[in-house]
Amino acid sequence: MTDWTAGYVADIGYTYGYYTELNPQRIKLPFLASGLVFPEVGTACELGFGQGLSVGIHAAASVTAWSGTDFNPSQAGFAQEIANVSGANARLFDEAFAEFCARPDLPDFDYIGLHGIWSWISDENRHIIVDFLRRKLKVGGVLYISYNTQPGWAAMVPMRELLNQHADVMGASGQGIVGRIDSALDFAERMLATNPVYGQTYPLVAERIKKMKGQNRNYLAHEYFNRDWHPMSFARMAEWLSPAKLNFACSAHYTDHVDAVNLSEEQQAFLKDIPDATFRETVRDFMCNTQFRRDYWVKGSRQLGAFERGELLRAQRVILVNTRDAVELKVSGARGDRRNKGHPLISCTPTMLPLSFAP
Repeated sequence: MTDWTAGYVADIGYTYGYYTELNPQRIKLPFLASGLVFPEVGTACELGFGQGLSVGIHAAASVTAWSGTDFNPSQAGFAQEIANVSGANARLFDEAFAEFCARPDLPDFDYIGLHGIWSWISDENRHIIVDFLRRKLKVGGVLYISYNTQPGWAAMVPMRELLNQHADVMGASGQGIVGRIDSALDFAERMLATNPVYGQTYPLVAERIKKMKGQNRNYLAHEYFNRDWHPMSFARMAEWLSPAKLNFACSAHYTDHVDAVNLSEEQQAFLKDIPDATFRETVRDFMCNTQFRRDYWVKGSRQLGAFERGELLRAQRVILVNTRDAVELKVSGARGDRRNKGHPLISCTPTMLPLSFAP
């Protein structure tokens, strides 16, 4: 019998989370910060939408026509229910990527998003997705993709394999995925307590195991215990997306655009001396020990003129959503936290996002 899961965890549901980077409305600000033309999004697609909260909210809160798939029928059913209740313009399916990407009734898309999918699927499915991007993403269209990356995951790669081997080999029959996860984490903690040379070389691994023991087991199952798990360098990602004619545009994580919270002055100067954009981005990941990338790629990048860019930046509106608590004017980056010591109404300049701060 064919395994419809293709090695992906299916006996425990994914978490009920909303992922703001999947919102196409977020494209404009980082594209403007990078001086790039951005598309108006009328058609959008999410591949591997999990429980569907993000696609449901985005479809309900806009006039954009959404399509998407998640191979897990229980998750797809929940997503469809959300869409039906809200009356959203969304066509959501429980099809595998191969089946969904071959559908003849799909439109061409201005925007396609994948959050937390790329690193946990097989090369076969990656080829299917790249071909889908080549055929169905419009010229000028944007891909949002997030993935585990090197070098931030380098020390954890052998530990993740050990956890999986323990779950497969030592896990009791009928124990269930949660029980196997708990047993594997306990084993790893006991092993590291013996002070192996591996633990001495990578002391932060023990801290990560300790943190994992306190995390949601649904999340851990889908993050660490799939058959496929492939942290990928930025350069390797660029190679994968090249057949779809995609160019890196910018990070979807806003504070990545503020060098001062991520890089020292010496590091910034070092990177400026690297002429190749792909190699420069790869080196930047070493500077920041990047573990998870959230990127925008575009099919045919175009630069904005200085005047047009300035006009569009001045016209951009940003809403500050306040709560009963005071808004903390703090920015977090690879170098830690920085706080704004000036006026809370922070001005926008043509060279950066509408954000400035003092250390």
